[in-house]
Amino acid sequence: MPVYEYECGSCNGRFEVTRKFSDPELTVCQLCNAPSVRKVLSPMAFVLKGSGWYATDYAGKKSGEPEKPCKEEPKAGAGCAAGGCASGGCPAKS
Repeated sequence: MPVYEYECGSCNGRFEVTRKFSDPELTVCQLCNAPSVRKVLSPMAFVLKGSGWYATDYAGKKSGEPEKPCKEEPKAGAGCAAGGCASGGCPAKS
């Protein structure tokens, strides 16, 4: 549910209320019970979590820059032919 910020015209107090979209409009101040309340526009709290966002995956890479090559050699018998990649754990990239 969204959180709305309100300001009272009588006491100049500000308060936040969690309300559904379907709830009727708030008209009474929760601080002083005056009938002069208005909704205030305030910035949203928005956080990008996880992978797949520009801030976590793409911001550090320069376009056209190749990925760093793997420095380790694959272990004998544990390469793609032996089924190591099919399980998701490619020994050449670990």
